[in-house]
Amino acid sequence: MHRTIDLTSSIVRETTSFAAQNIYNESIGEYYYPIPKEWDEHLSFIEVKERKTEQYFEVEKADFNSLKWVASSKLSDQFENTFVMHISNETNEIICGKPKNFKWPLLHTSSMNNCSQIQYYKISFNRRLDPEDKIKFTVTTAFTHMLTPYPKEIAQTGRQNMLFRGNQYGNSAYYTAQQKTVVKLPSVVIISYSQPTGFITNNRNMLEYGLFDGKEPNSYEELKIHYELQQSILTVKGLRRDLEISHWGGNLAIEEHFNLTQEGARLKDNFSRLEYHKNVYARQSSIMTRELSLSLPVHASNVYYRDEIGNVSTSHLRYEQDKAVLEFKPRYPLFGGWNYTWYYGYNVPAGDFVRYHSESGRYILNIPFINVLPRVTYDKVQVRIILPEGASNVKVETPFPVDKESHAVHKTYLDTIGRYLIVLDKFNVLNDHAKNIQVSYTYSSFELLRKPLAVSTCILGAFLLSMIYSRMEFGIGKSEKKS
Repeated sequence: MHRTIDLTSSIVRETTSFAAQNIYNESIGEYYYPIPKEWDEHLSFIEVKERKTEQYFEVEKADFNSLKWVASSKLSDQFENTFVMHISNETNEIICGKPKNFKWPLLHTSSMNNCSQIQYYKISFNRRLDPEDKIKFTVTTAFTHMLTPYPKEIAQTGRQNMLFRGNQYGNSAYYTAQQKTVVKLPSVVIISYSQPTGFITNNRNMLEYGLFDGKEPNSYEELKIHYELQQSILTVKGLRRDLEISHWGGNLAIEEHFNLTQEGARLKDNFSRLEYHKNVYARQSSIMTRELSLSLPVHASNVYYRDEIGNVSTSHLRYEQDKAVLEFKPRYPLFGGWNYTWYYGYNVPAGDFVRYHSESGRYILNIPFINVLPRVTYDKVQVRIILPEGASNVKVETPFPVDKESHAVHKTYLDTIGRYLIVLDKFNVLNDHAKNIQVSYTYSSFELLRKPLAVSTCILGAFLLSMIYSRMEFGIGKSEKKS
């Protein structure tokens, strides 16, 4: 096992390469990858691929969120008090306890507390492994909010240090013959780090732990690293992305609302405008955020950038060969603990993202789940897709699982029955999730006449009411004709 932990940004990325062998006397087609509960809560994504073919394997959470206790009297005489994990092929459940006279390749030695604090992920290979067969694959994971500013408060021009806590050994539910852990850091400034005797090598901005021989499943030894990270730690607490398709106007309107927070070390003293300008003109390194940029489609038009106060003039839009770039500055610089709420929007021709599939008679929308905002993590993302009125037979496909998908009706001006609304919610999102989602639907050409007919009917109705009203008499008695 060769494991690499990347701490060069606020996102903790872990890449683990496995060389596994089936030591059981039957063929197997899956592998269980454990993640401690306190880490699983911060897991943003996990993907697995075979090293030789680069083919991705299917990964899913096991049916259990933690190990289950066997307490029935029927099973109590079959298990000892040593806590060993056994996964049943028939029931797909985990049993804590050591089976008597039972041999299984997947054994997890653990204490009672650890037994209830591990989430397992099932990796399904593209083929079954016969006894003694080997396979090499790589597990890639990314975690958010795993770093802690230490100290929590610094001077306005101070240097920011972070504290990382983890495990010197890789995550494995199996006996591991050899393993090594490499930690990549953003700079050579390392204040302190765990130093097991004879198993640590310091190579500038890299720490190497191992080789470790003969480690039991889920072995643990604390890994603590205190180092300098002189960059902003930006988190979008909430992002709402609205996509509205109009076949009548051939337009796709996009608007995104951000609630942005700088989660780096907080200011120890009050903000100083003098220190701020001295820092800017001297171009000194700082963790504050002064400006942001977004890449937009090359045909984006009517671009606007606003916050709760109104339009923000400190923005610039430039067009490049294959994209448009929106550069903007918030009304104030963002230091640790400071928030900023803003939104932007633009229009783009619907044909850039919507295609008509003649064979199936369906319209297909292909568009990224999020637009990339560099070096940012998202606590929650909500994508709202508003289809044209009259759209039906809607299907949604995403390249990754979302936490919630809901369908509703969105009503706006000149609507009769309302527009089809799709809402996708996902937590713990990274820019790695900027992959295309696909929404397909049927839309009759006659639906294009719905609004003109609705408007014509309203106007005609108004004229009829006016005609009837003009011929009605509200007076008492007979009216006298004028001579």
